[in-house]
Amino acid sequence: MSIFTIILHGIYIKTQCAHCIFNYLTFFILIVGAIESYEIQYLNELDTIYPSREIKNIFLELLLYIKRWNKIDYLLNKNKILEKNEIQFLSESLRKLKNHIPLQHIIGYVLFCDLKIKVNEHVLIPRPETEELVHIIYNQNKLETSLNILDVGTGSGCIIIALKKLFKNTNCKGIDISQKALNIAIENATCNNSDIDFKNQDINEYSVRPNSFDIIVSNPPYVPIRELKKIRTNVIDFEPHMALFVENNNPLKFYHTIAEFGRNSLVNKGKIYFETHEDYAFEIVNLLKDKKYKNCIIRQDLQGKNRFVEAIKYD
Repeated sequence: MSIFTIILHGIYIKTQCAHCIFNYLTFFILIVGAIESYEIQYLNELDTIYPSREIKNIFLELLLYIKRWNKIDYLLNKNKILEKNEIQFLSESLRKLKNHIPLQHIIGYVLFCDLKIKVNEHVLIPRPETEELVHIIYNQNKLETSLNILDVGTGSGCIIIALKKLFKNTNCKGIDISQKALNIAIENATCNNSDIDFKNQDINEYSVRPNSFDIIVSNPPYVPIRELKKIRTNVIDFEPHMALFVENNNPLKFYHTIAEFGRNSLVNKGKIYFETHEDYAFEIVNLLKDKKYKNCIIRQDLQGKNRFVEAIKYD
């Protein structure tokens, strides 16, 4: 073999190696920026914290947030490559999720009854079950032309804001013992163009004239402290305990107080609505009956759990 041939062969080998390296780099870049590759990473790294279906939903919510997509956009564009800032956001979000920071705190809000509700560590993250409660109230009262509604323990304001948007001619009030929670509720009402009267008030000390309200609604603390170990870290560490837990020996204390308050403050045939622990629904019915409420009904949530109690006050 001549020296010239050897040189040409060497050049060919180098060219082929360079071509291979280029192909591998191109492939690597595509994989790094591919949406599917990040979803797989989320599934692998969060599998000890969340079930796989929930991980997929979390990833999708983050993707829709950073891309400003809806779900149809995702279906049409899911094979596209992520931008550098999007990769950084997903990587940082994954780190936060591994530290049990809730998805809703990462993006800063939750969609509740099609409304954007801001959340942080001072308020409970609204759950889908509470949306069901809003729809129950609306469906039963949508023919009313004017209503006065009170939300006890309003938190983020999600319930009363959603009701204000649904009932056009409504006077709405929300009270909460936490001023930090009320600050979020006020901001949410402003962002959703809802005129609501919020007060920093303990229900035990709240005084109004008789027959002030047509509807009282509340999702008070109802998880007994003994169930603390059953609750996820992302809830325990990042949501206010005072809005979640009650003493083991008196889990219905807020229901007693609110029901008693309703005896004087509800109009004749006024209605009271509660969200509750599935284990206490029948006990709440009994306490409402003891306080002379009528038409006491338990309603199940979409999971088939006894989640809501309603009743009517008669003079």
